[in-house]
Amino acid sequence: MSVIERHPRRTRGNGFGDVVLVVVLVGMALAVVVAIVVLADASGKKTPQGPRGAGALDALQADITAAGLVVCSRTDLPDPLATDAVAARTLVVAVRCRDGETATVQADAFADDTDRDAAARSISGVGRPRASSTVRTYGDLVVVVQGGAEDVVADRIDAVLLAKGAA
Repeated sequence: MSVIERHPRRTRGNGFGDVVLVVVLVGMALAVVVAIVVLADASGKKTPQGPRGAGALDALQADITAAGLVVCSRTDLPDPLATDAVAARTLVVAVRCRDGETATVQADAFADDTDRDAAARSISGVGRPRASSTVRTYGDLVVVVQGGAEDVVADRIDAVLLAKGAA
């Protein structure tokens, strides 16, 4: 007979009390983990994924070219139009620049999410972009994509942004 089997607690009730104790402790630990996950998800404000910091505009351009699109022209705006924007860039994007079917991407970078969200609401709500335009928040950026009514280029850009976590 082993030491464990001779232990007084082990011999009472053939160890049934120990099994119940372990099951209760494991159940409590799982309940705590589930509660933490649920509370973190419910209370945490979800921030759109995407590029952050000084290289956000370059990262957006890299995401667009990685999707198989070509940047036909790029204009960095020294004085962004959006209030509180720290930088802005306009891109003309196409599958092939000579084909004529292009989309215009206007991206404004912001120092914080509050300014970015306010600018996105302003563009979406007050100015109400044309039906062929989309407004997305993407990391530190507000990205407005404008294209024709049946523009596959604008649709591809929007799909890239959504796949990368834009809101």
